[in-house]
Amino acid sequence: MNPCKTKKEYLDQVIKPAQRVCKRYGYLPSVLIAQACLENGYGMDVSCYPLIQVSNMVGQKSELLNKSWVDIGLSVWGGKSITKNTPEQYGNKIVHIDDNFRVFDSIEQSLADFLLFLTYASNYGAGGTPKYGGEVLAIKDPEALIRAVASRGYATGATYPTSVMRIVREHNLTQYDDLTLTEPTTQIPPALNNKEKSAVNSPLVSYTKLSPCNSGQRTMKIDRITPHCVVGQLSVETIGACFDHISAQASCNYGIGSDGRVMLCVPENVRSWCSSSSANDQRAVTIECASDKTHPYAFKAVVYDRLVELCVDICRRNGKKKLLWLGDKEKTLAYQPAWDEMVLTAHRWFANKACPGDWMYGRMGDLASKVTAALGGSSEQEGNDPTEGVKKLYRVQVGAYEVRENAERKLRQISATGTDCFITEKQDGFYRVQCGAYSIRANAEAKKDSLQYMGFDAIIKEYDVA
Repeated sequence: MNPCKTKKEYLDQVIKPAQRVCKRYGYLPSVLIAQACLENGYGMDVSCYPLIQVSNMVGQKSELLNKSWVDIGLSVWGGKSITKNTPEQYGNKIVHIDDNFRVFDSIEQSLADFLLFLTYASNYGAGGTPKYGGEVLAIKDPEALIRAVASRGYATGATYPTSVMRIVREHNLTQYDDLTLTEPTTQIPPALNNKEKSAVNSPLVSYTKLSPCNSGQRTMKIDRITPHCVVGQLSVETIGACFDHISAQASCNYGIGSDGRVMLCVPENVRSWCSSSSANDQRAVTIECASDKTHPYAFKAVVYDRLVELCVDICRRNGKKKLLWLGDKEKTLAYQPAWDEMVLTAHRWFANKACPGDWMYGRMGDLASKVTAALGGSSEQEGNDPTEGVKKLYRVQVGAYEVRENAERKLRQISATGTDCFITEKQDGFYRVQCGAYSIRANAEAKKDSLQYMGFDAIIKEYDVA
């Protein structure tokens, strides 16, 4: 972008790109436009020329809040930067420092990067997860939105919210908040770039509609598959449209339409937001399947057959020779799959939902058997117990509570670390929050040490296997 001579010249270049990125990622264009005007002095402030010339529209530094989004695959920034002197306010003191700022190829790329930052930065939402990061972006009152952004550390200037709102009112920028006729931006994180999808995703994909609702690169290896019912005999195009905007706050890795076609929504090496469990989604390939709208949410034969085929492909590309269905939540979450095993999990285990519907839930064993048989393993899956022959199991316990609500609070804290855990049925007056079921005590000790390192009190409980 070149320096501007008038405010109108600057606004004319910023308004449309701002609307497009706000349509995809969810934010008020009025506030984003005003922030760009303030940060860059409408393109007329000589001190801002270095940023204007590299299309840095909102003053993004190379490391935002001491965390580089490039490292976790969430930024559209290419990694280049420039050094510029900038004033920073700390308390009542203004200090001029040299800092590194991001270089962008376009206005739209810079604005998309900024909104991705607001979505994923831990300071901008509870728990540091994209799901809660979206709380700020969902605010629809301009003044409340900019105060929420500023209060979470984006701008150090005490008058930042007031200055932004002055610009909003001066140019009546709220007139641009209606995005009904606006097409969303095509700017997406590198982790979702089409150039990469062929290397990590199923060749069965015939349609791609990438969702911004994701957590970037997985932090755990894939060893689970979670089928879902989408509740409707939908096409892949319609399934994709359900998740193509940040306000959906949900996504999946794959979708299977009512005609059996397969769509890619979130690349397989990226965590989707699908199962109401961050721990499960970090490990699971999630698949939304077209189904009837009412109980038992049956799949068409062509959808179920394609689900079997897709699961076989997922297992093969991830080096798995067996797909297991253990049929029990506690047993499944405690089970540690062998290197060549994949495990089926169910959405209903993590939320008060019927998903994947009784029709599919009743066929999980059949799905596991058919996939394992196609992989060349034993087809006698249903009813097999991988813990057979084990006499003692060791579980790591992180709390025992008389009130279930307190146990659920602890469960959420542990799950936020990416650790699978569960609540036992009430015994001796207590609900127990536990992790794992290890046949080797040393493995339980390792898990206990890991939890203690993260700040949780943990003990090992020993159980006899009947």
